[in-house]
Amino acid sequence: MQLHQRCLSQFFEVLVINTDCDYREVCDNFQPDIALFESGYKTQIARKIKIKNTHCHPQVPKLGLHNGDGWCDCRSGFISDMDNWGIDTFFSISTTTAEHTPGLAENFFTWPNFIDSEICRDYHQTKVIPVMFSGYVNALYPWREKMNPIIASCYPTLIFPHKGYESHSPVMIFGEEYARTINASWFVPACGTVAREMVRKHLEIPGSRSCLITERSPVLEAAGFEDMVNCVFADENNVLDKMDFLFSDKEKLVALIENGYEMVHRHHTMKQRDQIYQWFVLQKELRSDQRIIQEGPFGALKVVQRLSREKTLHISGIGIHLECLRQGNLSFQEGNYDEAIARYKECEHMIPWMSEAKLNLTRCFLKKGEPRKALETILNPIQANLGSYGAHEPDPVEWAYYLVALLCNGQLSQAFIRKEQFSKLVHPVLKKVHEVIDVLHYSEELKVDPGKEKIRKSIHQVAPHEVSWYGDLHLMLLNCNQSEYDSRLHAWYTKEEDPSVVKRLKKWILVLHSNIWLKGITLLNDLFEILKIPNRRKGLPSVSIEDYAVRLGKGLKAEKLRKFFNH
Repeated sequence: MQLHQRCLSQFFEVLVINTDCDYREVCDNFQPDIALFESGYKTQIARKIKIKNTHCHPQVPKLGLHNGDGWCDCRSGFISDMDNWGIDTFFSISTTTAEHTPGLAENFFTWPNFIDSEICRDYHQTKVIPVMFSGYVNALYPWREKMNPIIASCYPTLIFPHKGYESHSPVMIFGEEYARTINASWFVPACGTVAREMVRKHLEIPGSRSCLITERSPVLEAAGFEDMVNCVFADENNVLDKMDFLFSDKEKLVALIENGYEMVHRHHTMKQRDQIYQWFVLQKELRSDQRIIQEGPFGALKVVQRLSREKTLHISGIGIHLECLRQGNLSFQEGNYDEAIARYKECEHMIPWMSEAKLNLTRCFLKKGEPRKALETILNPIQANLGSYGAHEPDPVEWAYYLVALLCNGQLSQAFIRKEQFSKLVHPVLKKVHEVIDVLHYSEELKVDPGKEKIRKSIHQVAPHEVSWYGDLHLMLLNCNQSEYDSRLHAWYTKEEDPSVVKRLKKWILVLHSNIWLKGITLLNDLFEILKIPNRRKGLPSVSIEDYAVRLGKGLKAEKLRKFFNH
């Protein structure tokens, strides 16, 4: 964030708030012209701050900054943060964020990566390193994984293994030392991950006057890279031929390096990253019949008529993992669930934490009649979002399929209780699941004023079409041996009624049990809040007596107990 702060300081007077705060007090004290809320990033050493009263001072324009990869596991948490802070316009440092979160594409602008020209420059080092490799070599970086052994087998290669971004390993190099090492190298390969993204390394290499070797991608071409002009686009079939050619013609190689250096320092330094300032200036005079768009990830922002067909231009990286998801979705639609699972697992192998793969695997397991496996799978991203990241609420589509997985495991009472825990979370798919649970639970359908409900965005694209959605649920329930639930839903869906005494008795017992349990949970939550006993097992809120007993045993101190009863 320090580099981003320095960049913003080119255009604004920047004040950084990195502790828990009251937004009202911050605005009262400093009277900002604009507020930028960073989110969507987590580390082991960073802590997500708490911000109160973000609804105050509506005259101060607010922007969100997604400081993470387009495919990162914090996207759901980012959306949750923005929703709770009342922010609906965002910038992202990733050029593929919109591709990975299409439901928010119209709300996203790009503030792309750039170099620090004080660090990435020409140190006039003698080029003594033919090839330098740095970074992770794993399934997330398939191009680098292929190229590393090919190049290293033919050219002397300096390899810096990546020990992690928070590592203090002495073999890791940063800053000027890193730039000087690049400057002393003829060739430095860089990989844009499976997403074929433009990462900062793509700019740091030519910016430190070395020859970039990388995979061709639409994003890099949009950034101004041209094969054999200012970089080398290569694959496993031609990389050695291109390197041989350039090593045999040093004059051509030096010219290529110079072109890359000039292009990056002209177009990709802090001075060219004024997109947030552009938005700030444009929104000042923006009328209600106008909106702001961006002409590509590296382009300028401009004002258009609200009804205009012009949209912000987002460029697709045509990522390998997204192709796996697409193929998996096609197989799922055709009913070939084993093939779909294989494709989703390919995606999961490349990005183990990617929520889209886990949600789709959950749907496959439910269709195949494996409800336990489905429940375990969907819990993973939910617990990461609520626990590790600390989001206010889960992704609505993930929560919907968690509730469906509970039903398919025969846990109607828990599904009803879980439904009430995030009852204000609104999404078309989730509304259908709520409706199903209410029908099965014999309770009144939840009624929300259509004029007041706010649809929460999701990172997932699951269309809640009436017939197909209920058809999918029908198969899931049947295949998971929940025929009783399916029969009840069928009777409701076809408007059939069963006036039997048994049904009325079941209804009375079920509603009584769940309502008593809900009231008990509410009382326990109130008590634990008074005693300031946290939920130490981060993730899903407690619903079982065992959870509360463990929390009470770990968190309750005699002093707190005495104060409570004395009060």
